Amino acid sequence: MHQPINIRLFEVALGLFFGVLFGHYYSMPIPESEQMYLPIGLIVTLSYLISVNSRPRLWWISRLWFFMIWIALGCVHYTNQRPNECSSKKPINQLGPHTPNIVSSDIVKIPQHLPDQKKLQLNAIQLQYRLKPWGKTNRYMANFLNPQTSSSYPVVLLTRDSVLAHLLSPDQTLWTHIQAQVIKNPKNQGGFDAKAYYHSQGIERSIELSSDQVYCWSQHPLSLRAKAQKINDELAQYWRQAPISQKAKALALAIILGQTEDLTPDVKTQFANAGALHVLALSGLHVGLVVLLLQWIFRPLKYLPYGHGIQAMALLVLLWGYALICGLSPSITRAVCMYSVWQIGQIIGRPISGSNSVLLTFILLLWWSPYWLFSVGFQLSFTAVMALTYIPSRVQKIWRPRNRIFRYLMQLTVVGIAAQVGVGPLSVYYFHQFPLLFWLSNLIAIPLMAPILVLGLIITFSHILLPLPQIIYHMWSQLVHLILSSVQWISGHNHLIVDRLNLPSIALYSYYIIILLLWWGLQHPWLSQRSLLRVVLPYSCSILLMALISLEISQKKTTPEFALLHQYGSSVMLVRTAEGYVGLSNNDQQHSKLWLNWTRHYNVPLSGEKKLPRIMSLASRPVIVVDSLGIYPPIIDGIVILTDNANIHFETMVNEIKPYLILADGSNYKQVVARWRSRATELDQKFLDTYRLGAIETHDALFKNYF
Repeated sequence: MHQPINIRLFEVALGLFFGVLFGHYYSMPIPESEQMYLPIGLIVTLSYLISVNSRPRLWWISRLWFFMIWIALGCVHYTNQRPNECSSKKPINQLGPHTPNIVSSDIVKIPQHLPDQKKLQLNAIQLQYRLKPWGKTNRYMANFLNPQTSSSYPVVLLTRDSVLAHLLSPDQTLWTHIQAQVIKNPKNQGGFDAKAYYHSQGIERSIELSSDQVYCWSQHPLSLRAKAQKINDELAQYWRQAPISQKAKALALAIILGQTEDLTPDVKTQFANAGALHVLALSGLHVGLVVLLLQWIFRPLKYLPYGHGIQAMALLVLLWGYALICGLSPSITRAVCMYSVWQIGQIIGRPISGSNSVLLTFILLLWWSPYWLFSVGFQLSFTAVMALTYIPSRVQKIWRPRNRIFRYLMQLTVVGIAAQVGVGPLSVYYFHQFPLLFWLSNLIAIPLMAPILVLGLIITFSHILLPLPQIIYHMWSQLVHLILSSVQWISGHNHLIVDRLNLPSIALYSYYIIILLLWWGLQHPWLSQRSLLRVVLPYSCSILLMALISLEISQKKTTPEFALLHQYGSSVMLVRTAEGYVGLSNNDQQHSKLWLNWTRHYNVPLSGEKKLPRIMSLASRPVIVVDSLGIYPPIIDGIVILTDNANIHFETMVNEIKPYLILADGSNYKQVVARWRSRATELDQKFLDTYRLGAIETHDALFKNYF
């Protein structure tokens, strides 16, 4: 549908975007009393009305003020949504109608052997819904309730205890003495940032439990997402019993229900290398196919009175039902919400274009959960949809082949290229690779996805009514194996996969600012394309380039000469030599990924990997590595690295060789390092360890940045 972009919607979306960013990086003072918001709101509203009714020549003042108001609203809203221990002022018995009293409740049975003081110190962990497990670690989204401080905030519950994991359910409230801990930044530069990952879900604290740390539990009603997950689990149990191969079962759980836990790492890698990972992750592709199926089924309704409205309402209800059986995962919820906005506009007689529906959905979702702005999935979804709402339609206007088959193949190719225009830089930035055969994956995967998804949904729901013949399972299994073999063949062309890419954040921001400017300008109702391309874009890009160059110069990172990384059970470090950066390790385990993440962070190449020597030098200062044998040469005033729980008498070693600095890494037990740290404090010996500091990096042999 041809419709110019709504400037007000664009201003609101951009204002919220900058407001959330401002609230994330800068703490904004919030009034202690909620009553202060009323006079502040009145002042802002009156000032905006005055600016609107000002002289016509000063129209830009009202537009700028409108934009600034939404920046302030986004900042305030984000700050109010930030998890804070003091965010709840209510006593624990008032935090919810189903929250039991910790002392007098008949639901919670406090063990009699606990002292009265400990009974009053128990904290409640109210499970909300299950998160995807990480290996052997089971994860739950929960609310942490502290009766002593009358506070509540969201946490992620982690457990590797198989007994406790088997007993956990989203309708339980656990009572324990364990306190929630703030999620910390990664210990190694370039490593997985759990803090940023959980922050995008509105979580800033975690709690790790085992079965012996839970004293009692009660029950509370399931949340909507937990109910959806329960339905999803019941349907998944049916697929696990289906008469098909194990690979077909795993792909069925991923494509139909969004459960990727049964997929092997090799299968995930193959889909990633083929550029077809969107097939496994429930997203807009699956929602679009379901919409096409439902539109075909409900086509006869158009001929009834008010048929278009009835068809639209039926589509919305069934589409949200599809999201429900998929467990209401964030990705599928975003896609269904985006389609719902467009469909509601059709129902109320106010048709909305794809670009405007993207803007409105962005505003609604960002207001619902401002933390989603920092979610990789959220960013990939909207950049892809923004490109898909503009590029394919413009290409179709320029060139539309007459041959239907050729036109269909051309449309699939254009859709794949348009999606990569939107998500390509983000994929390189986060995943450091780019498959050149992504267009071929789309040509094969998208046509196959339609019958796979349709037949899979039929199988999923038909087992409730009657058993299906074996031939149906055989047909579905053959389709799944066809797409799997195609992906394996495409991913086998390793020379067409560009990996180990490192896109600087400055380049990423520059790209998306220019793309956003073009996306907005080419759909602007009053801005001509000629003036945009000849005047606005060149001047804007020049200003942007100068600003980014200045920012790059002012924030240029100095690469460390030496880095002792934190790795449990191993000594891993990087040292700058005449040949470049060399990775050193004390065992034969593969640490290439660890070294690669570090070199990507600093944008430097890794020259090689070597065995960790016993003696080396750092800026003419000797470095001694002491392992489990406890043998060290009599070198005075050097740097000592303790590894493998070095069998030494700490005080004797300090008195004999008088080291300038002692380092301890993750190859030592945490308790041993804590004992060394305590003795070093008593002896006034300089001591650093990776358990407390994370990776130890320096530009000089004196480690001045640590002292």
